[in-house]
Amino acid sequence: MLTEASLDRIEAAVADAEKQTSCEYIVVLAPASSRYEGRIIKAGALGALLAYALLYSINYWLYGEPDALWLLLEAIASGALVAVAFNKFSPLRRLLIPRWVMTAAVDTAAHATFSQENASLTKDRNAVLIYVSVFEGEVRLMPDIGVQQKVHEGKLGEIEGKLANAQSGDPTELVCDAIRQLGACCGACFPIEPEDVNELPDRPQIRLP
Repeated sequence: MLTEASLDRIEAAVADAEKQTSCEYIVVLAPASSRYEGRIIKAGALGALLAYALLYSINYWLYGEPDALWLLLEAIASGALVAVAFNKFSPLRRLLIPRWVMTAAVDTAAHATFSQENASLTKDRNAVLIYVSVFEGEVRLMPDIGVQQKVHEGKLGEIEGKLANAQSGDPTELVCDAIRQLGACCGACFPIEPEDVNELPDRPQIRLP
């Protein structure tokens, strides 16, 4: 989904949708909404503690009183390996992070992105941010105030829910389909104007945590 080919397809979908309406669509793709460094450090510390206890027990049983300094160094190295493993492999990292923590991180990042992408600066306040966070598997559809006032909230929620709850299919195509639906549902409230200006870039942005 973060490949150039996928970005090209999403950009084309945005351009096509904006031919039907004066609304502006912003797509931001995030590999993750947070680095979750605190939890990874805690996992490494716990790994080091357990490694120290295990190594101490084994050495004491086999050789008598062990060298505490060497055991400490070995435990620190073990903890570092644990931290690296959890940081590198997404399935392991997900084991550390409760769903509510990931949801809160996505909410925070999506709201920050809405401001950073100048979504509220369009002439008619009619921009919509589509924020996709890959690691968490969550989506946020964030309309500006103009869209909130004119487009039925239930329709926007339906589009967001369909995208967020999809269990299969090409992720890029699912995003493109959501954009096409937005173009269709916003066209009646925000018809295309003869001298319409593209106020925001169509190219999807990749946001790193």
